[in-house]
Amino acid sequence: MSKCGCQNDVKFFAKPNAGVCDICHPAENKLSPLESIATCPPIGEPRLLTLMSPVVFDESGINLCRVICLNELKDLCQSDSHKKTDVLFDGLSKKDLECACSIQLQVVDIDFNFVDPVGGRFSDIRPTKGNPNLSRITLKDIDVTFAVTCLDACCKVLAQGMMTVRYLGDECECGFDPCTNPAAVTFDLYTPYGVSYAPENPCGCNKLVPTINYIGFVSSQGNKKVECCHDSKACFKFDVNNTIQQGVSAQALAKVVAQDENCFAIGLTLYIKSIYFVQYKFQHCGLTIPPKLSPIAEEEDNRCLEFVCGDLLEPSIQPLEVGTDAKTTRPVDVCPPKSCSCNKCGCNKCKCKG
Repeated sequence: MSKCGCQNDVKFFAKPNAGVCDICHPAENKLSPLESIATCPPIGEPRLLTLMSPVVFDESGINLCRVICLNELKDLCQSDSHKKTDVLFDGLSKKDLECACSIQLQVVDIDFNFVDPVGGRFSDIRPTKGNPNLSRITLKDIDVTFAVTCLDACCKVLAQGMMTVRYLGDECECGFDPCTNPAAVTFDLYTPYGVSYAPENPCGCNKLVPTINYIGFVSSQGNKKVECCHDSKACFKFDVNNTIQQGVSAQALAKVVAQDENCFAIGLTLYIKSIYFVQYKFQHCGLTIPPKLSPIAEEEDNRCLEFVCGDLLEPSIQPLEVGTDAKTTRPVDVCPPKSCSCNKCGCNKCKCKG
């Protein structure tokens, strides 16, 4: 079969003509179709612009609680163990937790164990039977990393560091409780536009598996991964997670709900949500003007400081009115500060003789 006689195989497309906008061009000022396409785009107008925003389509919350004893925790940077959960690092020690009157927690990262799972237990996301818009999420062996602040009785900071513990472990692991920290939890989430994916094996070429993006507090220069304890055998990395992504995402809060000399219980609240980016129109009423910072304490009789804290210069000289009301040529009518290096001051109001 021979090709057609066209010299160009490219197929061209064009946006549909949305018509002339009544705001920028009234009905009496009709333009040609070519000019209307270039002047009045169909997705925006001077008073209504398009905004793309992440929208939460569905959200579910669940509470977990795990009891952690001090003898179960290991110092990651001083231990030869390959254990990556129930560990302390970044300078935090068991002594700090034991001496603390209260403990403040911030959930900075959660590994939901979808990608590169170790062993036969891992989290999973599958479509529900009979409803493809629902996703059934099963969580197992999630590793939660906390930023820990130890406080004394007067709420003064005694020590700070990091701790990673495992929730939803199997029946043989520490902290298992069928009521507060079971082996797994399962729930359904409305995901009409699908879920996000990640490589099953990040170090090699492998299939993509559904995953959950944790909206946390780990950032890094140049989008590099943050390594923990370079000299330890249990070295592991934290991915940058302080951004919003499409698909299933999660946020978390934590607090110490009970504490004694040897053990403490950490309550964890998980918010699992489906987020998608959607376009909206919004009224455009002008750009915002950032406020200008001003110094708290000002010196007296300092012209340079008055200029820095004052208004910006502007070309206020008008045609045929040279020098009239121009900020750049306004005459000086007061004495300069005494700290000036001049020998004499030429103004009549100055009492100093240099």
